[in-house]
Amino acid sequence: MKTIILVGGGHSHLHCIKKCQHQEENVKWVLISPSRYQYYSGMFSGYTEGIYSLEETRIDLKNLCKDAGCDFIESTVLSIDPDQQHLLTDKGEIFTYDFVSFDIGSRNDSMEIKGLQEHNLPIKPNYRFPEQIGKLHNSRKTVFIGGGAASIEMALSLKAWKVDKGYGDHSITVVHSSPLLEKAGSFSSKKMTGIALSKGIDLHQGRVMKVEGAQLYTDKSEILDFEEVIFLGGPKAPPLFGSSVLPTDEQGYLLVNSYLQSVEYPNVFGTGDCATLQDFPHLPKNGVTAVRQGPVLWRNLTGAAAGGKIVPFEPQKRYLAILSIGDKRGFLTYGSFSLVSGWAWLLKNWIDRRFVGKYGE
Repeated sequence: MKTIILVGGGHSHLHCIKKCQHQEENVKWVLISPSRYQYYSGMFSGYTEGIYSLEETRIDLKNLCKDAGCDFIESTVLSIDPDQQHLLTDKGEIFTYDFVSFDIGSRNDSMEIKGLQEHNLPIKPNYRFPEQIGKLHNSRKTVFIGGGAASIEMALSLKAWKVDKGYGDHSITVVHSSPLLEKAGSFSSKKMTGIALSKGIDLHQGRVMKVEGAQLYTDKSEILDFEEVIFLGGPKAPPLFGSSVLPTDEQGYLLVNSYLQSVEYPNVFGTGDCATLQDFPHLPKNGVTAVRQGPVLWRNLTGAAAGGKIVPFEPQKRYLAILSIGDKRGFLTYGSFSLVSGWAWLLKNWIDRRFVGKYGE
């Protein structure tokens, strides 16, 4: 019997677990995750704004595995020995695998900013998210670092919650070194900038150099006060691969080929934010990519275990993205096109609820 271990409850692995209900009897599936619950990042903004309850944003991995006939282990993998095919967890457990896949997401911190780690609110791994939102709700001066989708969406959602609760005087600041939503094009960037300013978000363009005490210092000689600061300036590689002999890219992400296999260890797979495709190194690390990798990962894990055919993953050139900007309105982008409307939020809400419902049934 072959043993396939899934490390992390990310989007791609959720697809595989669901498919396990129709698995071959000669394959044993195991999921190792640090929390029983997997929180869906697409609903982080809605939870922050108070639209969703905690239960609506999460998937019960233990129950999902039970229904699928997959073993669930609530532990954190600390190291991997790809030569001996062993995994070591924080509880001292050692697991042996025939095939292993990693879908553990990324970190939201930056080693480049002096003093940030002592003050940053880490919302990844995502099971830490709920406890941190309470701190943001109570913060009278909140600073978000980053000008991408995650940062501006969370800032707008937090602002909407505070206005609704009568805390409109609480300041919310976004510090960004490049234009907001730069990757979506100049038209979308200018539109989002106007939205943020109209909602009362304080925008400061500059690079954060240091965090000290309750102050943040930028390369524009600005000093900003804060009660809570959160870095959402793009994903950072998890430390797991840097401490192993598995090949990584320059940033420390697991380096995989088009079949989602490690470039040196074909029985090691990686998807989602924690991995970089060797042939597509600039592919965005987001939920859309991870969801689309799920069916390919399933086919390749089962194919490899059976000694059969595996298939390559083919990335999309453009994809639809919808950000919540508060008050149940959405900012929709597709390539360089963008629009703001209530129906865009309704579409996002339908997509997100359907995703969680698919694995929570």
